Amino acid sequence: MTHPGYPLCRAFCVLGLLAIAGLNSLEARIGDSVDQMNGRMLQPDLGKYFSWPKDMDERARERAIKENPIYAFASFLPTAAEDWREQIYWKSAMKRQLSNEDGWRIHVYFLRGSSVLECYRRVGNPLNEFEINAILTRFRSNQAWRKVARKDGGDTVLGFEYELGDNGQESLRARRQGDWLIIYHKRLDDLLLARKAKWDAEEEKRKALERAEQERTAPVSVEGF
Repeated sequence: MTHPGYPLCRAFCVLGLLAIAGLNSLEARIGDSVDQMNGRMLQPDLGKYFSWPKDMDERARERAIKENPIYAFASFLPTAAEDWREQIYWKSAMKRQLSNEDGWRIHVYFLRGSSVLECYRRVGNPLNEFEINAILTRFRSNQAWRKVARKDGGDTVLGFEYELGDNGQESLRARRQGDWLIIYHKRLDDLLLARKAKWDAEEEKRKALERAEQERTAPVSVEGF
């Protein structure tokens, strides 16, 4: 559910969000700097920066943006003023050949210079379970991903069906949505939960005031019937 009218609370402290301990940068991507990510993704005949086609009409562009799994939570995300940045890459699915049609569009989100969320969109062919397993394996270091049933997932904004590490702040989470695979740090989910709780409280207060006003004006509204 999206809340486009919600003004983001910039007062939340996010300084501790990126203290991502215990993740080997050679094996895990979450926590990488922009330079580290560029070094991995922008290899010759493998990847490049992605940009939307110049002849793409506004409606198609809007559709593509809305299909991103994090679109529904956009109003809770940090802002550019909080050093939040999106970088989109294209990675070919073909070995030693930079295909523009068969590959991956990868949306990486950096907060204060480190990646906290990565969204992998399979393009050309449907995303399959073997690709999912292969990507998750690259993150796991010496740990193992475990499948988590929705009923056992606990409080979450982004949602997850896989978790890596113990159920603490340092764990990673992942889920599939159609041809997307999203992987993120639990600290980001905790931040969004705090912002959602604040929004829910303010929305409850707003609805209570609205209901009180409706009750006050109802006798006048129906007078004369």
